[in-house]
Parts: sequence; structure tokens; C-alpha cells
Amino acid sequence: MKSLRDLIKIKSYETDLNGHLKPQSLMLLMQEMANLHADALGFGYDNLMEKGIIWVLSRSHVVFNRIPAWREEVEIETWHKGSDKLFGLRDFTMRDINGTEIVKATTSWLIIGTENRRLQRIEQHIGNDHPSINMVHAIEEPAPKLHPPSELQLVKRREVEYSDIDMNHHTNNARYMEWALDCIHSLIPKGLFVKEFIVNFNSESRVGEVLDHFACKTEKGAFFEAKRGDTSVVQIEFIFANAL
Repeated sequence: MKSLRDLIKIKSYETDLNGHLKPQSLMLLMQEMANLHADALGFGYDNLMEKGIIWVLSRSHVVFNRIPAWREEVEIETWHKGSDKLFGLRDFTMRDINGTEIVKATTSWLIIGTENRRLQRIEQHIGNDHPSINMVHAIEEPAPKLHPPSELQLVKRREVEYSDIDMNHHTNNARYMEWALDCIHSLIPKGLFVKEFIVNFNSESRVGEVLDHFACKTEKGAFFEAKRGDTSVVQIEFIFANAL
């Protein structure tokens, strides 16, 4: 199975106040598709847990050509592109019922130990000769490393709560997007929308930890960073564009 496809209808709880798919909802959809496809290929959650390791999302780059709306039927497709050094690469597309691509994404994943949380080399578990590899690019370049702007300002402090944590025992990736949008929504000019975002997950966060949330406007959009003391936990760059 070189790729996995699923036809879904956008649900009301996945949309924002304008009735369009939220970035965090897209991240959850991508996460579930990645889990299902990895399971089918023999290196999913259960397979890795038997070895005392898990997948964690490290970087994402998502581009919207159009944001799907409530009740709209769309097809999501995902595939595994092999590895690049420590990263396992996985791409995604979302198409409307006419087959037009409306979203494309590339993601980079790491394997870590469940107990020591140390990085594992992908090649030890899934080599680049694995038959599942599909060298098709939704976005050719892997999601890049971000560099925070000097203009970042403290917006709030937030304690990681029980509801933020997923089954990997750390804050779920989509929760960070919710926090970021809460901090930068006032920076989005009227008539514009989030056209593109890049995420770097730099460190895990857990229940009870207090994170400082920073944000600022940039030339193309906005930037968000959450830190635990001097340690960067997550960075997100947003690019805005005219609504389509």
C-alpha cells in the first residue's frame, strides 16, 4: 500500500467561526491518517511500542490553496517518503470532490525511546529500501528549521493541563496550534487567512509545566514560540494571504 486515502466530510467542530477547517483540525486529521497508514505498513504505534519506541512529530510545512468549509467532502491522501538522516518523511494532500488539490503538506518524524526519550536512528527500524517508500512530493523540500525573530514579545504564561496530553504522555501537536492561534489571531489583518504554516516541535512538554508564549507580527504574517525557561518547546511561522 504505497499510499492511504480517505474520503471525509468536514464536521462542524473542526471549523472556526467562519465555518472553515481550522489548522489544528487539519493537524489532527493528518495525525490519524499517519497512524493508520503506518499501522498498515507494519511500523505503526503498536509495532513500535513492542520495541520500546514511538513516533513523534518534529516538523510540519502546510500550504493551503483553499480552505475547505463545513460539510464539504474532501479526500485526504498520505504516503511515506523514506528517511533523511534522523527524520522519517511523510507527505499529505487534500483534494476536493473535483480532484483539485486544496492542501499540501510535508512532515518530518522522529523515533524516540518510550522510557529514556532518546532519539533512535530511523535506519535501525525502517531502512530506505523499505517497499512502502513512495518518492512523490507534495512539497519537495522537507519542512525547514525555523529561526525566531528578535521582535517576539511575551503574550501569556500557560500551565500544561491534563486535557493537553495525548497517549504519548506529552502535549499533543494540535494543542500547540490552538495556543498559537489564540496568541496571533489579533495579528491577522481583516480579509486575510492563514495561507501557510511551518511548525518546529523542539522539546516535549508535560502536565504541570509552565510555558511562556511569545508572538509577533512579521513581514508575511506572524510568529509564535512557546518556551520552558530558556528551552524552546515549539515554534510556528504563519504566512497570511487574501481569502479565496
